[in-house]
Amino acid sequence: MEMLERFEKEVKTLPRMFYNTVENFPEHPAMKFKMEGTYVTLSYKGFADIVQEIANGLLSLGVTKGTPIGLMAHTSERWGWADFAIQCAGGITVTIYPTLSAGEASFILKHSEARLLFAGNSDIALRIETAWHNLPDLEYIIVMNSTYQGDNPKIMNLSELRDRGKAYALQNPLALQNRWESLKGSDPSSIIYTSGTTGNLKGSLLNHEDLIGALARSLKHMEIGGYPVTYNDVAFSLLPLAHIWERNNSYLAMISVGGCIGYAEKPTTLVQDIQQIKPTWVLLVPRLWDRIYAGFKGAFCSSPEGKELFEWAYKVGEKVLAKRTKPNGAIDLTEDPTKYLDEELAREFKKADAMVYSQLRQFLGGNLKIPYSGGGHLPPDLHRNYLVLNFPLLNGWGLTETAAGISHGYPNATKIGWLSPMVPGVEAKLDEDGEILVRGVGIIREYYKNPEETKLAFTEDGWFRTGDIGEFDEDGFLRIIERKKHIIVMDTGKNVAPAKIESKFINSPVIEQVVVLGDNRKFIAALLVPAFDIILYMMKEKGIPFDETKLKYAEINGINTCIEVGEDVISHPMVKELIAEEVKRINQYLEDYETIKDYRILPHKLTEERGELTPTLKVKRKVIMEKYRDLIEDIYK
Repeated sequence: MEMLERFEKEVKTLPRMFYNTVENFPEHPAMKFKMEGTYVTLSYKGFADIVQEIANGLLSLGVTKGTPIGLMAHTSERWGWADFAIQCAGGITVTIYPTLSAGEASFILKHSEARLLFAGNSDIALRIETAWHNLPDLEYIIVMNSTYQGDNPKIMNLSELRDRGKAYALQNPLALQNRWESLKGSDPSSIIYTSGTTGNLKGSLLNHEDLIGALARSLKHMEIGGYPVTYNDVAFSLLPLAHIWERNNSYLAMISVGGCIGYAEKPTTLVQDIQQIKPTWVLLVPRLWDRIYAGFKGAFCSSPEGKELFEWAYKVGEKVLAKRTKPNGAIDLTEDPTKYLDEELAREFKKADAMVYSQLRQFLGGNLKIPYSGGGHLPPDLHRNYLVLNFPLLNGWGLTETAAGISHGYPNATKIGWLSPMVPGVEAKLDEDGEILVRGVGIIREYYKNPEETKLAFTEDGWFRTGDIGEFDEDGFLRIIERKKHIIVMDTGKNVAPAKIESKFINSPVIEQVVVLGDNRKFIAALLVPAFDIILYMMKEKGIPFDETKLKYAEINGINTCIEVGEDVISHPMVKELIAEEVKRINQYLEDYETIKDYRILPHKLTEERGELTPTLKVKRKVIMEKYRDLIEDIYK
């Protein structure tokens, strides 16, 4: 903890943090990534060499302190190279999701007054080039590969920029060092755009001290929680680095201590990549944790013998978890699980661990110590499932405006359905309506060039309004109930949290996605997406024909998955009966006013490509309400 206190006092900028690690761990692995189908390792010295070439290239293009530079690319080692090059050149990294449309990306580039853009590939570059006439500040686009060749002299590839950087460094050998050493903690570092209350994008402005402070507070929190992060840790990077959570609590966290970042080749190869990288640390959203659990359980239960073994091991795990749970609900995941068991249960546990639980850990690389869920609501039932299988899943919460996690589960005191006390340096309280208000280290002070949103986001005495409704227990642990704007207020005056209802479906074998409806209505309803692969399997088993030409498939986490079916499938009496029975079962666990009184079945999954999910796989409720307006009105007519 003393080292972390010293780190926070002496290291004020990201470049200083970066070079601190490069000086102390020059030959230590910084990154693992795929090159021509094989994972290779880059040391911190190699990382720094590339960053310096790119940063000098930026200086050669006239980048000065405070120059906003867009970074629109998928998560990869090149994202990290570009980010630290921008930071060392004194620029401001303006992160842009690579899946955004030309219109949304253009808004960010124009609003931030970005002078350059790092584009992850030629498709992204072309998307922005078509809108360039509306971007008066944009001077150059750098395509982040070495193969791009085009006719526009204002678009260059990464190798060309690095060559410019080498030439510039020969002529100006101290320019880059002088630049990054001149930076102060109060200088702006990043602008990250999120949805505003009016539907427009708003930019969270974070300075160097915000990001360094956010790193230090999380590292302290982990040490209090029984897991000091060290240079021996390896993170698995899959989520968008344009999002603050992956960037701060994984990528920057590893760089700050000299750890290694292993990059997934792509989302569809998650399982293959994680088995090669063998990380100790991974951040994934709840939907991915749900898919992983369902995939693991499904594979195990594909035979009668496997199903019997899994169910036995699950029952053993439930008994062990009950013994490990303290009177206040906390579970110490750093302790030997057999510590409080009698001989017979300890023997059963070891057998179940060897035959079942350990296979889940091996499925995810075999070395995971800190697997976190965040970026959305982690259903308590899903959290419990993982802990029953002796897998140490932790729960985290934070916002872009708080520079990522400000309440994330302790390894030595995990509570199902809860988070943790606030991280060191951050305090929180509840407003009269239950909204969580926070202030402290790493919390933004303003939205970039947006005084209206800034005024709405803060109380008169300076507390930031998180937009989340929550509660604290007697130990100071936080639980998120729902996004304030997602709370359904029925015309009866009853308040309903959609997350509570949707979480009940997490283990459903036949329903995969749920969108709860009911705002200003007399009753709760829902849009339901069946688990198509299971439904189709059951239809085939029963010899029920269906139109296979209407089926559409996509790779999800390396598995060929059905994402769309024909109307003949969702309207078949067997399917309708399965869905009806499942809704009836779920309704038993809800208050009468929360129960789903009516619903409609969708013939396709909600996806990011259709504009229905965010890049972190949250449902875009506003989009859903507009897109399915006629279907929703039909429910309530």
